[in-house]
Amino acid sequence: MVPSMYELYRDSGRYPVYWEFDGPQCLPHFHNSLEFTLTLEGCTEAMFCGKSVLLQPGDLFLVSGLTAHGYKRGNRSHVIMLIVPMEFIPLYAPMFSRKVFASVKTSKKSVTDEVLHCLRRLLAIGQCDESSENLVRSYIYVILGLLIREVGLVDASDEKALSQSVLLYLQNNCLSKITLEDLSRRFGYSKYRFSRTFNQSVGCSLTQYVGALRARHAANLLRETDLPLIEICMNSGFDSLRTFYRSFKNTFGITPTQYRKRVEKAVSDSLNPPKSHT
Repeated sequence: MVPSMYELYRDSGRYPVYWEFDGPQCLPHFHNSLEFTLTLEGCTEAMFCGKSVLLQPGDLFLVSGLTAHGYKRGNRSHVIMLIVPMEFIPLYAPMFSRKVFASVKTSKKSVTDEVLHCLRRLLAIGQCDESSENLVRSYIYVILGLLIREVGLVDASDEKALSQSVLLYLQNNCLSKITLEDLSRRFGYSKYRFSRTFNQSVGCSLTQYVGALRARHAANLLRETDLPLIEICMNSGFDSLRTFYRSFKNTFGITPTQYRKRVEKAVSDSLNPPKSHT
């Protein structure tokens, strides 16, 4: 499974994050960061704008900002993932506000070998902070320069712009009541056409997508407050505990109660590290 940190920090952190792990899976979503996933072993089935993308060993998955994507359940693969916030790459951010990668993946060995080398160096540095950000940025600029040269960029399509408008609206209003009727009217579609277009463009239903947005908001409350679950449920836009639990488990793979226990244990372990024996 994609690390739960990914769901929490993928679009809120100042610094890039990167992991090496097994079996990525995540519901369709979008964020304003660039995302790169290099499959090292096995096969990864990803989703990009509602379409399936099969990633073999050596394939690099390229996700431009504000583009719907995800990873299907059941992936048995070993990957390295890199998430790069736009504010971390000021030289490239204006370019990526207008353009996207010309392809969603590359298998060119000379490219992926160099990207893998940079990713290994990033993993060796450890997660980025103020002391290492210049070194981390230099490796990321190498990756971006290489991909722009070898894969290329194209202008974002009008269809993508509309999709971004819908997803941004949902992100900004997910805690309020959202209905298919209201959305279809706002964006000038019939209910049937909006529902079908959304499913095809994003890769899941409107209900699933909004549920995942609300689950991520709930996860922040579970991590940062001691509010009871019923209050977190109501404050996150859910109308029942049953819906809350179902959406949360679909998003994170565990229940809200299990998630809170894991967070509490992680905090406890960080405050009370094991003593070294001499």
